[in-house]
Amino acid sequence: MRPRRLLLCLVLFGAISVGARAQQPFASDDAEVTPKGNWHFEYFNEYAALSRNVAPDLRQDTNNFVVQYGLLSDLEVNLDFPLIAIDRAHHSSLANAFGLGDVDFAAKYKLMAEDPSGIRPAFTVIGAVELPTGNKSNQLGSGYTDVDFNTVTQKALSETTVVHLNVGYQISGNTLTGAIGIRTPGHILTGGVSVAHNLSQTLLLGIDLNGAQIRTSHTLDRQLQLTIGGSWNVRKGMTFDFALITGWYDSPRAALLLGMTYTP
Repeated sequence: MRPRRLLLCLVLFGAISVGARAQQPFASDDAEVTPKGNWHFEYFNEYAALSRNVAPDLRQDTNNFVVQYGLLSDLEVNLDFPLIAIDRAHHSSLANAFGLGDVDFAAKYKLMAEDPSGIRPAFTVIGAVELPTGNKSNQLGSGYTDVDFNTVTQKALSETTVVHLNVGYQISGNTLTGAIGIRTPGHILTGGVSVAHNLSQTLLLGIDLNGAQIRTSHTLDRQLQLTIGGSWNVRKGMTFDFALITGWYDSPRAALLLGMTYTP
């Protein structure tokens, strides 16, 4: 095994894992990676009205911070961590909560570049581990170590429009971020598709449908959310990101996301 492939395997299986939104503000990821030796930073705030499934939890405010680094050509590693506030009904047995959620580590490797003149898409794989750093007793953390893998297929339909397809599999843990997500631990199928269109050199708009499902002998838990949003290129290396989200099952009923990205 060549050294580069050996390093990739160690990164994927040895302990590092996914960041949340590399194609911010969408939940589905894109196939691009941070160039070797470069840094990339992302931040978003998502204010969500929660599903009635998680009552008496009412609302959640999530601040997520992501740091990405190009370790090798076509190989990116990243760290992301959320600060979560959960607002509960007065009759809840738990008080409102605020604090650190579960921390993610990630590796993202671009296996194949797109052929712009042909049908070959770009193809990227992601390995993920989320550690139970959040407080489980007040639901800021899930209490589980999550391990999952995701694949990203990306193809440009034109000079201004790109489609992304995600297919993933979580082999342990659940998808909870605070009170949002599938609570049942186990083997979870994930997927998503997004279409992004550059209206101009400074404004990108898109739509994303993303979901997850776990089926056990006792339960069927699902997430499904629709995101409509985009990003505005404020200046070179910096974007302002925005989105409206609606969801079903274990996703938020409605949410507003605002964020930014910065590449030094």
